[in-house]
Amino acid sequence: MWILHYSIAAILTWETRRKDFSVMFTHHVVTVLLIGGSYLTGFFRIGSIILALHDGSDVFLEAAKVFKYSGREFGASVCFAFFAISWLILRLIFFPFWVIKATSIDLQKVLNLSQSCDTLLYYMFNTLLIMLLIFHIYWWMLICAMISRQLKNRGTVGEDIRSDSDDD
Repeated sequence: MWILHYSIAAILTWETRRKDFSVMFTHHVVTVLLIGGSYLTGFFRIGSIILALHDGSDVFLEAAKVFKYSGREFGASVCFAFFAISWLILRLIFFPFWVIKATSIDLQKVLNLSQSCDTLLYYMFNTLLIMLLIFHIYWWMLICAMISRQLKNRGTVGEDIRSDSDDD
């Protein structure tokens, strides 16, 4: 549980406040609950797959930031394109149609949903996973807005659309 407290403290203190702060904060709480819950209930495989799917696109985002901060616009544009494509594939295709399908439809065949404990876990985990999917759709709309702005700027990656000011 100390990880939950650490994550919350880190977000509240060190993160730059952006327009999507409440979404990001809730995302971190949901993620910590899913990680802890999958560990406590023995759902190691599905927890690992969820982590892998969510971390795959982050590499391209961080690379795009490095290129952007070092003034290399072409590298930033290429990495941002890979980020957007990987986000779409991993978080909006594989995640709902593979992971959520497995945890909501396929898992019903394994669990005994007549037992109250299994039913509670089933609905709790799937509610948290669907919350993550809703956040992914919200962030995908922001990514599309950044792509649109990038196309208008002739390939130049703009500032973070979530920023409240030009200082970020």
